[in-house]
Amino acid sequence: MAVLLNRINVFLVDDHKIVLDGLKSLLEREEDMVVVGMSDDAEKAFEMMRGLEPDVAVVDIGLGRGTSGLELTRNIRDNYFRTRVLVLSQNDEDIYAERAMRAGANGYVMKSEATHTLVDAIRRVSTGNIYLSDPALLKLMKELVTSKYEKSGPLGILSDRELDVFNLLGQGYKTADIAKKLNLSIKTIDTHRIHIRGKFHLNNNSDLVRFAVEWAKNN
Repeated sequence: MAVLLNRINVFLVDDHKIVLDGLKSLLEREEDMVVVGMSDDAEKAFEMMRGLEPDVAVVDIGLGRGTSGLELTRNIRDNYFRTRVLVLSQNDEDIYAERAMRAGANGYVMKSEATHTLVDAIRRVSTGNIYLSDPALLKLMKELVTSKYEKSGPLGILSDRELDVFNLLGQGYKTADIAKKLNLSIKTIDTHRIHIRGKFHLNNNSDLVRFAVEWAKNN
């Protein structure tokens, strides 16, 4: 008895017909994939997908007219919740991969690598996972970590509990008061103070309190 496959329904968007035909030919060699629609125009593609809601939309980021690939990606994300978007582009992933992911894409593939990676990428994003090349993934993770640290400033190096203690010190609370407020022992608060001093390279508790108070005044 033949085994029925759960096929991945794919919709292709690219402003070059020869690319669409090539991608369709590539994907339909796979037993678990079927191309349910194609379009060379973002707005038409969006309307066509309304009745199809494909599992994966492969979207060219550099559509030549009208709505851009990034705009289409946002529209798909906001309206077709079951459809994952895989951006296919000839643009440098160092510049555009992060933009695509922020627009709502689930993955990014360079056109120059498509014949080697596209099939695997579609399978990956169809199951809710992310697909990026190793260099692009590493770069994105570094940027996320850097962004998180810069947003929170130097306090980003503190644990949640250390931040609680630091904020209360800045508000003028003494160790015993902080312990009572946080329902912790005085010894535990002293330990947190030592850790905070170490992270900020402060010499003593007086310097810590001064720093906390100054921070509270200016933030």
